[in-house]
Amino acid sequence: MHTRIPLMLGTCLAAATFAVGCGGSASDTSSDVTLKFAATAGDHAVECGHMLMGMGTTNASAQLMDMRLYISDVKLIPADGGAPVSLALGADDTYNSTTPDGAVTMLDFENGTGMCKEDGDAGTNTTIAGTVPAGEYDGVEFTVGVPEAMNHSDPTKAAAPLNLTATSWDWQAGRKFTKIELAGPMDGAGKWTEKAFMFHLGSTGCTGNPAAGETTTCAHPNRANVVLNGFDPDTNTIAIDLAKLVQNADITRNGGGAPGCMSAPDDPECEPTLAAMAIDWKADGTGSGQVVGDGTKQVVFSVK
Repeated sequence: MHTRIPLMLGTCLAAATFAVGCGGSASDTSSDVTLKFAATAGDHAVECGHMLMGMGTTNASAQLMDMRLYISDVKLIPADGGAPVSLALGADDTYNSTTPDGAVTMLDFENGTGMCKEDGDAGTNTTIAGTVPAGEYDGVEFTVGVPEAMNHSDPTKAAAPLNLTATSWDWQAGRKFTKIELAGPMDGAGKWTEKAFMFHLGSTGCTGNPAAGETTTCAHPNRANVVLNGFDPDTNTIAIDLAKLVQNADITRNGGGAPGCMSAPDDPECEPTLAAMAIDWKADGTGSGQVVGDGTKQVVFSVK
C-alpha cells in the first residue's frame, strides 16, 4: 500500500497507489498530510465515561481517567526503500511545538467528562498534521516521547503543549511521555485492590540541573519507537490499543512500587507494559530503557 504525494500535475492514482493532495502544479514540491489516531481497547473505541471490558490478565472492567501522549520525530517511509522523510508540523499553538531542538505533538483523548474530569478538560486532539516532500510513501514511523533537548524544562515557562503540569514530573525528569490512567468500575465490581492503574512513560535516572545550565542526561530514556508499514493517511487510522498495552498485566492490584507502571526500573508492572511498547526492562533493574528491535516489535500501535 503506497501513498503518492504528487510532484506534478498528471495521473494521480495508479495501481496500488493512493493520491494525497492530487491536483498540484509542476512547482509543487510538498503536500499536506494528516495522520489520524484512535484510542481503542481491542475492537472497541475508548472514551471517557464508557466501560472497558476484558482488560489485563483478569479480564477486568475499567474506565478511562486520562489518555495523553507526546509524539515526536514523525516520518513517512518512502515506497522505494529510501530514508524516512520528516513530517514538518503545521502551526498549532495548543498541541504542536516546533523549535530548533525538535518538534512534538500532544495527542489528547480525554474530554473532561466521566472519570476524566479530575485532570482533564474539554479539548481533544487526535491528529498530527504537516507537510512532506512530494513522493510515494507506504509507511510511517514516530517516537513516543519528547526529544531530550526539549524534555527538561520548567513547564511553567514552556510553550504549549509542554506547559501542562498534568503531564510533567519533577522538571529535571521532564514529561510523562504517556499519561494513560485506568480506574476500576464505579460500582466497585471486579475486585480491584487498587483504585487505579497508571501507565506513565518517561525518562528516569536523570542527572543534571537545567536551571543551573547543566545538561540533563537520563540512564533510562524510555522513548518508544513505532514503525508501521502499509499505511495510507487517506484511508488508514493509527490505533492505540490499551488492551494490548495491559494484556499481560493485572491492572486490579499493585505488585510493588507505584500503582501501575511509572517507569521505575524495579516496578513489576513495568515488565509487561514496557514489553508491549518494545522498551528494554529487566526485573533486576538493569534494563537499558532503549528500544528493543527496529520499531516493529511494539504491539500497542497498529494500522486500521
